[in-house]
Amino acid sequence: MTLADLYDDYENKLHRFAMQLTRDALDSDDLVQETFIRAMPHLELLKQLDTHQCRAWLSRTLKNLFLDKQKQRQRQAVLVENLMREISESHHTFSNDTEPNPFDFVPEQYREVVEMRYVLGMNSREIGQELGLPAATVRSRLHLAMQALRRKKSRLR
Repeated sequence: MTLADLYDDYENKLHRFAMQLTRDALDSDDLVQETFIRAMPHLELLKQLDTHQCRAWLSRTLKNLFLDKQKQRQRQAVLVENLMREISESHHTFSNDTEPNPFDFVPEQYREVVEMRYVLGMNSREIGQELGLPAATVRSRLHLAMQALRRKKSRLR
């Protein structure tokens, strides 16, 4: 069994399953693609399974990917909410009526990674690939940006 055989045999079934989970064609396509990427190193195992076992393995992998993405979205929502709360708490010091841009509070050297993380929803690995940085460096910059925001908030009180 090759990856192409696996794809031919299960792609339609997995896509229908993904659509039931996501209700979005693009997200479904991403899940199915990622499932087959995850299957690549396990082709020898999948060759040994019967049709039902193979479908179950692929379906479980797809569902786990879906659940991981859901958890990631929830974590991102909490992080953005916390960031916005910190910024709005410091908003009372402004005397003009214009709404400040939350990213104006982020130090310039960290602004790009913060925007990519919290606006575009990219993870540290994706940001690192985009900027040519290690993921650990991206996480460090995000952490330093949050520290700077907290310091600015405490000074504005």
